Amino acid sequence: MKQEEPLGWGVKTDDGVELWDADPIFRGAKVSWKERLILLFHPKKFLLYGYLARAKREQKKQRNLLQEPFRILDIGCGTGASIVDMKKLFGHESEVVGLDVVKLQLDLAKKKIKQYGVWPKLRWYDGVHLPFGNKKFDAVYTSDVLGHVEDVPAWLKEVKSVLTPGGTLAMFSESKLGKHAYVRNYLMKRGLNTDPHAEFHISLYSKDELRQLLEDAGFEVVKMYSSFWAKFFVHPDELHDALQGQRRFLFLKMINKILFVLKKKTHPFSTAFAELYGLVEMVTLGRWVESQGYIILAKRKKGIRRKA
Repeated sequence: MKQEEPLGWGVKTDDGVELWDADPIFRGAKVSWKERLILLFHPKKFLLYGYLARAKREQKKQRNLLQEPFRILDIGCGTGASIVDMKKLFGHESEVVGLDVVKLQLDLAKKKIKQYGVWPKLRWYDGVHLPFGNKKFDAVYTSDVLGHVEDVPAWLKEVKSVLTPGGTLAMFSESKLGKHAYVRNYLMKRGLNTDPHAEFHISLYSKDELRQLLEDAGFEVVKMYSSFWAKFFVHPDELHDALQGQRRFLFLKMINKILFVLKKKTHPFSTAFAELYGLVEMVTLGRWVESQGYIILAKRKKGIRRKA
């Protein structure tokens, strides 16, 4: 089957719907060691998939996964890249279910899973009520979703309800600009929002607010890593349109233009370097700095046993 080019990341359709379409990382019949190395250049997925893999190993010690699979729910699966990855990475011992609110994305996901020869399950949902019973899944994976949710506390409680006690939440969430996002905060205070998806981000919180929301919903936050503190330098393309459309900020515009052209001319090497740097930054500086967006590794709290 001829492989089709992905539509792109955050592409807006004529109907005003934002699509998230990318190729999976793992494309062969089996996950090769080369593909595992490529995962290093996808820092968010490297950390999130790694956390799921650790949870699967823990579960394997407790039960026979051949008879009772490790169950993963991908909320906001888009056009299916992540569910293809997880099905290939975690194999027949795992059951992967993808949910999305955009039916067009699910239609594209059906084509993608057929193209790559895996068969995770797909379902549409209304963005509010997860169509499953309580304690159904061992893990929830969700990326770039929380910022699009209207009622975040209720949504997080829904997520918790479908997890088994001690179940894993592997999430990337957009957030408010943190105090260490110096360049972007400077521009924001002067009326320029450099978030390329700002019109779709309706629920953005600070790091402390995100942590509190998760704890209030019944999660124990294991780790939080900030994503791309040095975005101005390593991802000039994400600020390019917003900055270059301004008459102000001449110095920042000039630096951004130079970095943008350099990155474009040296792609894919510059892009690979930027992503690898991003991973190093996340697990070092990302533990402390507050930028915009967080990798969140959490567990559903187990119930407290009352003494008789």
